[in-house]
Amino acid sequence: MCHSSKTLTQIAVKNYDNSGVKFRDGTYIIKVSLSGKKELKVIIFPKALSSQTWSKVPQSSIQYIGKGGDDSWQEWLHPDYFYLLTVPPQATGLAFGRLCYRNGDVDVESIKKLKQISSGKIIINDKIYVLHSSPLPTINPYSVIVNTGSNYRDTLGTQTEVYFTTDKLKLE
Repeated sequence: MCHSSKTLTQIAVKNYDNSGVKFRDGTYIIKVSLSGKKELKVIIFPKALSSQTWSKVPQSSIQYIGKGGDDSWQEWLHPDYFYLLTVPPQATGLAFGRLCYRNGDVDVESIKKLKQISSGKIIINDKIYVLHSSPLPTINPYSVIVNTGSNYRDTLGTQTEVYFTTDKLKLE
């Protein structure tokens, strides 16, 4: 599932589409609104990305928030790991590499509502409960929450690669 030696922008591909993406089985596209001001296209699990179109998101833009899930007991037995990603303001799209250690999907959502419900526990968008041990990072209009699944080794930015583009994407 994971390419162990090359990043998505280093995999040799002859036939990228107009947006610099090589799709594979299991690649999908979602749209995320950033504070209702800007719509961002998100490509999850592409086979390869063109380095002329896509740039790696700086690690300084990624912060681990904590672990959790919905409020069911099953989620707390095998919690997912959540990250705050500050999207570069000029970005028109994000791309995420395949999870290496979990058969599952990266999930990306804008943060519409965040509420502290107890010491060390927050609820995001009235549905994602997260335990956190440090002060929460600052949420801004370009922040999204990313769920990398239930294996801590699928660290966002390192094992699960994150890219952005400023080009106008022609994705359907």
